[in-house]
Amino acid sequence: MRRALVVGAGISGMATALRLHQIGWEPLLVERAPDRRTGGYFTVFMSDGFEPAKRLGIFDGLRDRADPHGRYLEMDRYGRLVPGINPAAMMPASASYTMLRGDVEEALFQAVNSVVEMRFSTGPTEIRQGRDHAEVTLSDGSTERFDLVVGADGLHSTVRELVFGPEDLYRRDFHHVVAACLLDHPLTGLRKGDNLLVVDAGRSVAVQAFHDHDPVAMFLYCHPWPAAEARKRPAVALRRVYGGFKGPVVPELLDAVERAESTLFDQISQIHLSSWSRGRVVLVGDSAWSLTLYSGFGSSLGISGADLLGTLLSEHGEDIPAALGTWEHRLRPVVTRHQKSAHFAKNFLLPANKPARVLRRMVVRTAANPRTGKIFQALLPSTKATQSATKSKQDIGGARP
Repeated sequence: MRRALVVGAGISGMATALRLHQIGWEPLLVERAPDRRTGGYFTVFMSDGFEPAKRLGIFDGLRDRADPHGRYLEMDRYGRLVPGINPAAMMPASASYTMLRGDVEEALFQAVNSVVEMRFSTGPTEIRQGRDHAEVTLSDGSTERFDLVVGADGLHSTVRELVFGPEDLYRRDFHHVVAACLLDHPLTGLRKGDNLLVVDAGRSVAVQAFHDHDPVAMFLYCHPWPAAEARKRPAVALRRVYGGFKGPVVPELLDAVERAESTLFDQISQIHLSSWSRGRVVLVGDSAWSLTLYSGFGSSLGISGADLLGTLLSEHGEDIPAALGTWEHRLRPVVTRHQKSAHFAKNFLLPANKPARVLRRMVVRTAANPRTGKIFQALLPSTKATQSATKSKQDIGGARP
């Protein structure tokens, strides 16, 4: 039986380990954290991942948490609520689920936990490759031999650094920082199910509501040194950036960060490699490409990429390098397209300057206006954005877009 070491118990890591088990391999899944991550910021699971999720046997564990009656609102610089549009509706997919990143990980964990050996607080410290194997020394002191090593340990991948070189060689920063946490109190002026987007030049806040879960707040802002910024205490850094907003909502969100048990706080970057494999080592998910939250396809591509990798390894039998080459040849155009789309989407969620903010607001006004919204609707592959904007305008009762 062929053995694989999968490093990282996130979406791509657990999906890859599960798929390798399905094709008859013996995967060992290791995770440097002491326990499995839960929660996380909200994500949109695109229809591209539906069929792969079914093949992995996890689709029934996924559910759409979006509130069908929720409004999409924005807040202007004076603290007034105005109609907004659903950002997820602007993505080119026929169907999607709005959920927490932890929902996907929970479904995968339930499937993989009983069939794959998992070791927490463990990671690779050295990887030595032979012609037909890789010998890995782990942080628990053991040294084991594998037919394949899969680096699925995220943006700051240890596997990538050990085999491909320092992160700085491949990381392309957006000069953006993200923070996310759960909200434990309702916000002034909002009702249950309301989604809110507060956008200013170089900084924005999004509140995503769910019909069966506490809402999640996500802060995005520009910073010239995002890696250094992400090492600060989140509450302190956010108060410095978001101080001075009028109205009660943003101050309440900052107070929620102070109370939160945990807050995700990191830089936003993409990874660009000329090749995702080297010998018997392959990178998947954020370790290989990191689409960023702006693309909207990170979770679904993590699932579909793992499914395709297992299929090609099964088809190519003993020729593992050929399987890895074919996998990259088929997947890279998709990754490249989504990486490029992230650069467009970031301007909607986080305009870099005042002219970009004004242009964005003009687009939102066009979509939210029932008369001009038809023009915007014709340009979109979905009608949800205009429909939700019109509903928000009606429900607000006289607020000007």
